[in-house]
Amino acid sequence: MCRGVEEEVISVKASKGFVCCELCSSRASLYCLADDAYLCRKCDQSVHGANCLALRHVRCLLCKTCQNLTQRYVIGISVELLLRGTRPSHPPTETHVR
Repeated sequence: MCRGVEEEVISVKASKGFVCCELCSSRASLYCLADDAYLCRKCDQSVHGANCLALRHVRCLLCKTCQNLTQRYVIGISVELLLRGTRPSHPPTETHVR
């Protein structure tokens, strides 16, 4: 679901050296494809907790180290899932989307 947005991460990182939340400018921790937005956890809970339609958005978590897209997702307010066939380790070849 988050494939194809890696190019945007590079341009968003340029200004501060890390991906910023598009609402509060703090460090982003996930990407919402439906909103085309990088958000921190606090803003994500505010935005996606606002109504039942926003709760359906599937958001892709960013790696805590390099902030690349991973194969870990959040659905609703806090339900996290890992795509089948992946392992929850950091090496880019295993959890990052390429």
